[in-house]
Amino acid sequence: MMPDWLSAQAKARPDGVALIVGETMLTYRALNEQTAQFAARLFAWGVSRGDVVGILLPNRLEAALAIHAAARLGVTLALFNTRLTPVELDMQVRSAGCCFLLCDRDTLPTALALPSAPRLLCVDPIDDPRLTPLDRLTGDPATFREGMIDPDAPFAIIFTSGTTGSPKGAVLTCGAFFASAMASAYRIGVLPDDRWLCVLPLYHVGGLSILLRSCLYGTAVDLWQRFDAAAIAHRMTTAPVTLISLVPTMLHRLLELFGDEPPPPRLRLVLLGGAAASPDLLKRALQAGWALATTYGLTEAASQVATALPEQVRRKPGSVGRPLLFTSVRVVDEAGHDQPPGVYGDILIRGPTLMRGYLGEPPLDAGAWFATGDIGYLDADGDLWVVQRRSDLIISGGENIYPAEIEQVLRQHPAVADVAVVGVPSPEWGQQVGAVLVLRDPAVDVREILAFSRTRLAGYKQPRIVRVVDELPRTASGKIHRAAVAELLEGMIH
Repeated sequence: MMPDWLSAQAKARPDGVALIVGETMLTYRALNEQTAQFAARLFAWGVSRGDVVGILLPNRLEAALAIHAAARLGVTLALFNTRLTPVELDMQVRSAGCCFLLCDRDTLPTALALPSAPRLLCVDPIDDPRLTPLDRLTGDPATFREGMIDPDAPFAIIFTSGTTGSPKGAVLTCGAFFASAMASAYRIGVLPDDRWLCVLPLYHVGGLSILLRSCLYGTAVDLWQRFDAAAIAHRMTTAPVTLISLVPTMLHRLLELFGDEPPPPRLRLVLLGGAAASPDLLKRALQAGWALATTYGLTEAASQVATALPEQVRRKPGSVGRPLLFTSVRVVDEAGHDQPPGVYGDILIRGPTLMRGYLGEPPLDAGAWFATGDIGYLDADGDLWVVQRRSDLIISGGENIYPAEIEQVLRQHPAVADVAVVGVPSPEWGQQVGAVLVLRDPAVDVREILAFSRTRLAGYKQPRIVRVVDELPRTASGKIHRAAVAELLEGMIH
């Protein structure tokens, strides 16, 4: 057992900045007091140790308070994507065994439509007899000013994105987040005045880990509800933001805004993950002077697995570097044998950041290797290169085709701004290659792009079905939503 991290920091550095939300800035003392009050209200609502409490909230103060209050109450949090339909959400609520659900004015209609009918608590003042408003609950905050954390207890249930199948609930412990925070600190460093701008959703492991690790470090989080490139660029140039986590689409939009201007002077690191960044994007950012750290992580490992620091990104653009401290990585063939350097294989990981297991499935064995479902390779230096999700692999006429390879070639055409490649069903070949393009110049003929591709890729890798769109569908975490991409191509299959 250990003291909860927020109350410990409230004693260690009470006047240090802990959380910024909009124009509101809270010290560790103030955040601790508000967390105690929030926990007391949840207790008065009927929440007790061992319960599963759902959070259906965007990035706002109450979401952060609920996360910190969980340690005081001894509950497990189930974090839900606010963009889910009632049908999708209800499946996850039932799977998590969630009896309580926090919502706000915006997510209330979805919450009220759930057939599972969990008890609802609205964090906004609202007059509705079907639910309890937070401001009507009272309790004794003195009881909840500090708590004890069991590192082995389940802390959060986070559902994987489900872009290629049914989402699974990964059960993560406090100990996994602690190990992840320590490993990240050893790799990227921690400075007393660090301020981490968090625009990733708190229901995503990337956003949640920023909130938790910053509390462990005693540093500040600048929490944003959504990515507004202009507003975030202004914040980074006028406030002492030192760290920011982005997906490639976000970085691209910031680079468009900054143009030839240098990056914000106090920004020491951009952690870039969530999806593979194109070589052109990396080159452009590096030439403009942005300090990039490319990362590879997954929900099941409490976020980061490997991270390449800026100097390494400059030397090996595309690599995600070596595994973090205490995490081991292997790349194996289909028989489970280690692949030699430079040879593609399945990525396996092992270490203390791994989840306990998926909901409804047997727990992972201690010390077992976890199959990530990703394809990559280790180079001669032991650095990891992530190529593709195993589930994204296209098999056409018995040939393995890697969408990332085709996407990289198509992006080299000057008219292509973005691209997603997926497999589409084919009665003759099993699958054929389909491509959805975003063009810089809509007047460019797609046949010109395909002619360009034919000079660089083997015939069996050529896109057979192509569609042009204004924007690629993406998940909340910024990854290409490949199931939605495939749907865009369904009507074009003959």
